[in-house]
Amino acid sequence: MDFYWATALLYFISSVFYTSHFWTQNERVCTYGFYAIVIGACLQTVSLIIAYSGGVLVTGGLDSTLYIFAWLIALVYIGSQFVFRASIFGAFVAPLAFIMTLPHVILPQGIIEHDPTLSNPWILIHILLILLGEALFTVAFVSGIFYIFQENKIKSKHVGSFLRKLPSLTTLDKINHFCLIVGFPLLTLGLALGLLLAKEIWGNAWAWGWKETWSIVTWFLYAVLIHGRLASGWKGRKAAIGAVLGFCIILFTLFVIGFFAPGQHDFLGNF
Repeated sequence: MDFYWATALLYFISSVFYTSHFWTQNERVCTYGFYAIVIGACLQTVSLIIAYSGGVLVTGGLDSTLYIFAWLIALVYIGSQFVFRASIFGAFVAPLAFIMTLPHVILPQGIIEHDPTLSNPWILIHILLILLGEALFTVAFVSGIFYIFQENKIKSKHVGSFLRKLPSLTTLDKINHFCLIVGFPLLTLGLALGLLLAKEIWGNAWAWGWKETWSIVTWFLYAVLIHGRLASGWKGRKAAIGAVLGFCIILFTLFVIGFFAPGQHDFLGNF
């Protein structure tokens, strides 16, 4: 069985169900979408376990990095559903997971060279911690977008049927807060472990490369958001804008810097 194709197909089916909820009042489509993304995440977990057990390098290239990122985003969304019941998030998470699995499914095996040094299990943990933190920040980003959109519509008194499908502003702010509080320590641990591994592998814990520098910029931004949340009482729109800005910097670091100025973290060969 080709678990990669099956996973991508299930994420696509989930996307169809969730997005159809925009044009229908049938709540069952969200339930079907949730079942599809859960089964897809389970199959993806199996595919990763089989690959890792077989000695296949599951990290290191563009395709595998996005594949794991899709898996973690799906898991974070599934977990959030049991706490916040924000099913509308699936209309963004499922398509995103589907798109991120495509390179691993479509690109011919071997087209992207993977650095064998990344077979070190501690490097896998380093990558998983960072990507899990960023997966939480992805959900915070979606929450921030919904918060800003809903608040603007309420202020302009343009409350339509779509707005009624969104969680309340209070719930959106809670989701943002939870993702930030949990995601930031994971990102911190991942970066700290990366420094230790860089010292062991390259003999230098910090190279001041573009990607390393922008990773620290990202960390400082989320540190400011954490401080604002806990010490200054940042809530609502200010926190939502911070979540959106932080995720934009993550995308810039992952793709723009990763492609054009990767340094020791070669985007096409290494993470």
